[in-house]
Amino acid sequence: MMRLMTWHGGDEFTLDQVADPVAEPGRVVVKVDTVGVCGSDVHITQGLFPSTPPKVLGHEGSGVIVEVGEGVDEGRIGDRVVMNTTSHCGECSACTTWSESRCENADLTSGMFAQYATAPSQSAVKIPDGLELELAALTEPASCCLSGAEMMDVADASVGVVIGGGIMGLFTLAFLKRRGVEKMIMSEPVIARREMAKQFGADLLHDPSDGDLGDFIKDHNGGHGADIAAEAVGIPALVAKCIEVVRPRGQVLMIGVVPEGTPLPVDLYDMHYREITVKGAFGRGSVFARTPAEIGELNLDGVITGRYTLEDVAVAIVDSGEGKGVKLVIKPNG
Repeated sequence: MMRLMTWHGGDEFTLDQVADPVAEPGRVVVKVDTVGVCGSDVHITQGLFPSTPPKVLGHEGSGVIVEVGEGVDEGRIGDRVVMNTTSHCGECSACTTWSESRCENADLTSGMFAQYATAPSQSAVKIPDGLELELAALTEPASCCLSGAEMMDVADASVGVVIGGGIMGLFTLAFLKRRGVEKMIMSEPVIARREMAKQFGADLLHDPSDGDLGDFIKDHNGGHGADIAAEAVGIPALVAKCIEVVRPRGQVLMIGVVPEGTPLPVDLYDMHYREITVKGAFGRGSVFARTPAEIGELNLDGVITGRYTLEDVAVAIVDSGEGKGVKLVIKPNG
């Protein structure tokens, strides 16, 4: 029997025991090592992100393959993997015109706040030998940021800014910097997160309590706005701030997830007049499989700031929602 945490709506969870999973054809069973607590887990329990209970949450998991189903190479047993939440066919309209993460024929990986998870073999991506299993659990959020960063035109981009120094903001900053943005600014009120941005490539740090972000950018960019601004919190007013602080023909990237039904609180005339581009980036795009190698080249020291047992999933979700630390994780078999 394995243990798992079931969400029943709101902040109600139960620790349950169910039969050990069996690998069905084309699938693998993974012993879960680490699962990240995502902002969407927080939003689901707060009723701000659509999801239907009862359900096993958790979608940022790493572990080791312990069983394979019919049609899967038995040599995969023992592989250290990170689990994508969906598979992709590569042939449907979504795969060919949008992204693999929106595949119309996707098969799902099971919820990962559990001792074991089952996944399509394709979705259990082997990680580089030099990447720790615990850090590999950062692949899912990192892939969302990498996909978003690759939507941006960085040619001749001299200044970029990210609002929000949580894990999504840190990865977004890192990938924009690695893609060629000359100078990256992190705007974040929490000093520990702001300082951590340095190891992800931040050139300048802005404390919102010290003054206006727009003025700060202009002071460090010859009186001009940023070329690229990314919002990584999920607050509409901060999306509006990004639109405000970019130069004419600047680009804005929405990484943070705002509640469903939220309007954009901006002056559309101003957006039109200054010819601003706003792009939404939601999900893993088509980059998940190559993300472990990408994060393996980053300095991830100290990024995981809290480790919780399976029994403490509810506590971890509350702590994450309150912004405690940078990245909190669950250790289902710890």
